[in-house]
Amino acid sequence: MATDITTDRLRELAETRSAQGKVLSVFINLDPREFATPPARATEISSVLDAAARTIRDADDLTTDERTALHSDVERVRTALRNGVDTKEARALAVFASQPAGLFEILKLPRSVDHKVAISESPCVEPLARIGTGELWWLVLVDRKHARLLAGTVDGLVELWRHEDDVLGRVDSARSDQDGRSEKRYERGVEKEVDVHLRGVATELTQRLRDVRVAGILLGGPKETTGHLGSLLHADVTKCVKGHVDVDVWNSGADAVLAAARPVLDELIARRDAELVARIDEGLGKGGRAVAGLSDVLTAVHERRIDTLVIQEGFTAKGTRCPQCGWMGVSAGGQCPADGTQTDVVDNIVETAVGRAFGQDARVRFLGADDEAIEMKGSIVALLRF
Repeated sequence: MATDITTDRLRELAETRSAQGKVLSVFINLDPREFATPPARATEISSVLDAAARTIRDADDLTTDERTALHSDVERVRTALRNGVDTKEARALAVFASQPAGLFEILKLPRSVDHKVAISESPCVEPLARIGTGELWWLVLVDRKHARLLAGTVDGLVELWRHEDDVLGRVDSARSDQDGRSEKRYERGVEKEVDVHLRGVATELTQRLRDVRVAGILLGGPKETTGHLGSLLHADVTKCVKGHVDVDVWNSGADAVLAAARPVLDELIARRDAELVARIDEGLGKGGRAVAGLSDVLTAVHERRIDTLVIQEGFTAKGTRCPQCGWMGVSAGGQCPADGTQTDVVDNIVETAVGRAFGQDARVRFLGADDEAIEMKGSIVALLRF
């Protein structure tokens, strides 16, 4: 569930465009404290989809073909949620649909979100960016015969891989067949089998890391074993290892693993945030690779200069966007300064900027609403590539 919401996935969604139609984005809150039973959840889903249909009907800037396609998308979503999508573990749903773009995706979210319906040229990803900031963490749990890989954010983990080697069984068999061998040789045989087991784990991690980007890796299990594994890891994996977690390797559920890892993750994330703000302060102080305030940040987004976009939680602002070149500004309307096209008014230009930032492979980070360091800079800042 949580691994669906990674920086890579958000970038893919943000880059989705429909040349001949619109994209429907729907967020449905299913907080179990409010919607605990299946009938209550079904009623809420139906209510939000009805609201989506009304939004499409009442929109005055859609062509007939766009409106027809969007109504069809709503019915596709309604049918899918009635007939096959398991929402039991979800605290919310994110739905993206567009027949012209070949897009139909329903994501189960690990934390609740506000109800939202959006119709645009691309998926609305800003609410997803708030969930674990889109950063993926790995939890690698090992002992002398078991290994597990869990992945996710501070909002939830899922297990990606589980493996068990019959280490002691193979050695015990050899021992019984070779009666009279010394105890020391037996012990060496055990250690050799453990080494083979851990080398296999190291190989698995190396192969998996080639296809994904992670914010960091935590190792869990007996420290002697995790230390042995650490000595066998490829350099690309080693540089991602950020700490150790004490947790039962084989029998602990994903929630228990996250509970054990949460203090370490919180500390690592706080440290990363402090380092990020310090880099932005340095860039602003030197007039270099950082900008602050909505207008300057929007300019940097349009120029595709964003390395990391940092936003104070809850910050929104109206703005304008050029439908031709994508230029964004904070004026009340008028012509695009780049090509003279009449701009469109956007209710939340911050949301548009987030989607554009992901589309240029930037990192997006939301900081707390009480973060004075960001508030003093206009509630939105950016670290620049150049």
